[in-house]
This record gives sequence, structure tokens and C-alpha cells, in this order.
Amino acid sequence: MTGLDADYRHRTTLRFSWAMLILFSVGAVGRLFVQYLPDVLIWLGVVNVLLSLAIYLIIRSKRYPGAESALVLFLCLFCTIPLYLSTGGVNSQYVYFMTLIPMMAALLGSVRLTWTVCVVQIVLIFFMNMYGELIPDLTGFPFMEDKTRVRAVWLMLGVFIGSYFGVYFRKVYDEQSELLDKLAGIDHLTGLLNRRGLKIRLDEELQRSKRSGSPLSVLMLDVDFFKQFNDNYGHAAGDECLIKVARCLRKHTRAEDIVSRYGGEEFLIVLINADGQETIGVAEKLRQAINELDPVAGSAKVSVTIGVASLPAADPLITLPHAEDLIRQADEALYRGKEGGRNRVELADHAAGMAST
Repeated sequence: MTGLDADYRHRTTLRFSWAMLILFSVGAVGRLFVQYLPDVLIWLGVVNVLLSLAIYLIIRSKRYPGAESALVLFLCLFCTIPLYLSTGGVNSQYVYFMTLIPMMAALLGSVRLTWTVCVVQIVLIFFMNMYGELIPDLTGFPFMEDKTRVRAVWLMLGVFIGSYFGVYFRKVYDEQSELLDKLAGIDHLTGLLNRRGLKIRLDEELQRSKRSGSPLSVLMLDVDFFKQFNDNYGHAAGDECLIKVARCLRKHTRAEDIVSRYGGEEFLIVLINADGQETIGVAEKLRQAINELDPVAGSAKVSVTIGVASLPAADPLITLPHAEDLIRQADEALYRGKEGGRNRVELADHAAGMAST
């Protein structure tokens, strides 16, 4: 679960618990003004208020984030079922809450939890209909068997429809959230990953490399004299140049490799399962391919300087670097290459040693 999704769930459960606290409080106070109601309904209202207040405070404290959804659904069922069973079952005025509970489960929980709540409520309605004559109605309203059966059928249908649409909107929300996460990790100009998307993928690959013991390499590329290119040919030409460089990088790397725009005219490539010698060959091939590009009609050719940092096959006694450390090593090699004349491949110290080996 992402941080954004976790925050959304917390805020939603907090609002639901607050709304239920207000609802039960209004109901408990309202019962005091109904003279013919028995004391048991008044005390049920008091218990519901205290329980909803306790759950609201627990959720607000953020001490048990994994249990917040379950607490709200427990509150719904625990507070409403005694009311159904003491005010006429299916004929109770409180059964109208039943169609809302599956929607709440869909918003706060999962698809499986929603259908579980749906089945529990349909079974409850079935038994309340079957044994309706045994369920007391402490409000004193008359019992009508034919009307009870009709209400039971429509109530079960309402619970099912509420569950269906709750699940539907939950799936739509999850799909849109996943799409937004992907779009948030994409550079809109080049279509490559941006820094956010790169960090997520690079962290994943570092962990995979640690588990499998496979090597991994990072290439940091910088388009040489790009500011001068922009000044001479305009920003539109500069954007077109970056797009062509991005396509060239994607074309000359494997599908499993990670290609990203790191910022401005800088690109970063993660070569999966590539050792030092292979990385040098790929870096040189990329440098030559970009040299042969025609970035914009009538403009000068472009070149790139590439810094390389490689992670050798993992030794269980050696702690793997963080993603930031590997990027920093490639960045330092890149700047050495720029100071050494540009349009060249420069290796980080440990990468150079591994390549020579």
C-alpha cells in the first residue's frame, strides 16, 4: 500500500467513524424524548455512543493503522444487529443501514471484505425473515407477515446491489490510483521514467541483485554543451534533440534495462545483470549511436559524456550500496569525463578495477 493510499484510508475511516458517532449520539438523545420506548433501547443507544467514541479516538490516534477498516465495520455490525433484533427484525427502521455497510466495506477495505459483509448480511436477513415472529419489536409496532417477506426480498436485493456498486467503484479507484502512480513516474517529454519512477525501480533491482547475487550497472549520460545547443537553435529544437536521444537510448538497450531522464539533459540507465566489461561495451555503443544522430535538421551533431558505476556479483559479506550511492558514483565519473574533454566514457574507480579484471 502506498503512502498516499494509506493516508486516504485513514482519513476516510476517520470521517466514517466521526459520522457514526454523530449519528448514534443524535439517535440516543432522540430516544429520550419518545415516551413509550423501553429502557433497553435507550441503554443500547448509550452503549453505541460510547463504543463509537472509543473507536473514533483509536482511529484518530493512528496507533493501529492496519485495523482501522475492521474497527469501523465491527462498529457498524455490533451497533446495528442488536437494534434489528429488538425492533422487529426485517421490519425494523434500522435495516436501512444495511445497504450502506457493503459500500463502506468497499471504500475502507477490499473486494473480498465487501462480499464477505454482503453474504453475512444476506444470511442475517434470511434468518430474520424465517423467524420473524420470534423477534420482539420493542417499539410496539404491529407485525405483518406478508409485508415482512416482501421487505426481506427487497432488502437482500438492496444489499447485493450496494455491494456490487461498492466493489465496482473500488476497482475503478484502484485502477485510477495505479494509473496515477505510473504517470507520476513518467517524464512527459521523453516518455521515459523520471527520478521518482527511477528510484522505485532501482531500489527494486538492488534488492533483486542482493537476493540473486547478479551484477548491476548504472550509466549516467549528459548531453554535451546542451545549453549552447538551446541558445543556438531554440528550446523547441532542444526538446526534439532530447526526444531523439531518449529514443536512441531505448533502441540500443534491452527491454529489461531501466532508461530514465534524470533531469534536464541528463539521462540514467540501469543495466540489469551486466558486469563491468559488458557495461563498457554498452556505454561505448550508446556514445557512438548518439554521435551519429541528426538531432534537428540543419543543426550541429550532439555528443554525450557517460559515467559508469557497476555493482559486481554480490558477496554475502559485503553490504550493498543504496541507490543514491550508486548514482553518486556514476555522477562523479561523469564529471571526471566532462573535465577530461567530454564525448567519452568514464568509469568509477571500482568499475574500472572490475573491468580490468
